[in-house]
Amino acid sequence: MSTNPYAPPGESPSDLWLERSNLVGAVLGGVAYGVHVAVFAECVYRITPIRGGSARHRSNGRLRSWFLLGYVFLLFLMGTVNLACNTKMTQLMFIDNRAFPGGPNAWFFANYNNTNNTTGNASYIIANFLADGLLLWRTYVVWNSLWIIAFPFLVYLGSTAMSIMTLFQSSRPDASLWTTVTVQFSLPYFSISIALNVMLTLLLVVRLLYMSYSARRAIGGEHGRTYISIAAMLLESATPYAAVGLLFIITYARDSNVQNLVLPVLSQIMCISPEVIILRVAIGRATDSTSRAPETSIQFDNAQHGTSTSFPSTAGEAGSKRGGFTSASGSTTLGSRPDLVALKGDV
Repeated sequence: MSTNPYAPPGESPSDLWLERSNLVGAVLGGVAYGVHVAVFAECVYRITPIRGGSARHRSNGRLRSWFLLGYVFLLFLMGTVNLACNTKMTQLMFIDNRAFPGGPNAWFFANYNNTNNTTGNASYIIANFLADGLLLWRTYVVWNSLWIIAFPFLVYLGSTAMSIMTLFQSSRPDASLWTTVTVQFSLPYFSISIALNVMLTLLLVVRLLYMSYSARRAIGGEHGRTYISIAAMLLESATPYAAVGLLFIITYARDSNVQNLVLPVLSQIMCISPEVIILRVAIGRATDSTSRAPETSIQFDNAQHGTSTSFPSTAGEAGSKRGGFTSASGSTTLGSRPDLVALKGDV
């Protein structure tokens, strides 16, 4: 294999591989951000205030729409800030300070506590806090039990504390995410965060499968598919984040340069996953290949506190009655307990 006569002097092949991974990771992060922009634009277009129904219903609908719009905007803002800061750091590494002794890598590690990099890390942590918070709230609404989410909530607090310590530790002079210290918070933070996401998703899916079983026994198999389709939607939305997150944790723990390819993408997928759930709810497409009936609106109501979270649904046969429940073509309200099932016809 011939030697490149124009290779940077004094840099080994491993140094060049590290530089390539940082540069390609920045490009992949831009590609993921393009997907994020498309999902965000569609969310803004689809989340519109309710125009029909009673005045109180319209007021509650507008309030929920503005809340979701604000939430989606915050996620998009954090993803944008993260990409902008990473792009600026790439420019400083490879363009503005390319003659730094030791090359771009040396400059990066010597200036890891740069304001741009610290701001990018902070935006990642805030986005992670928002994404996990939404999933935790949905779990509470579906289960309607503080006991069920007690342990996940403690894990959520632990993840938040670890994230703050990670940001503080990496922003110190001559420190980074890869600095060898007595107590390292970054690996536990990333691990706990991914584990929390997987845990909450499984809790939601288990509950929905149980509610599907109860609905099939009470009002027939057609209505039980509603829960199956929602569970499929949650799994489909959470799988990319969990898979990419697991890949990052493995490569980060093994100190592989592949982590530099994965982390910028993970920053955007973390924001995209909850936005996709909100988007699919807004356009009523939480269906799988086995559920193709006409779609209507479905809400998981928290009977205890009067809150609700909307999901799409499929309507079954009009006017059928099973087990004391009446089904009709129209909107469906499914309580957060299996015994709270009310099906409302068209008005």
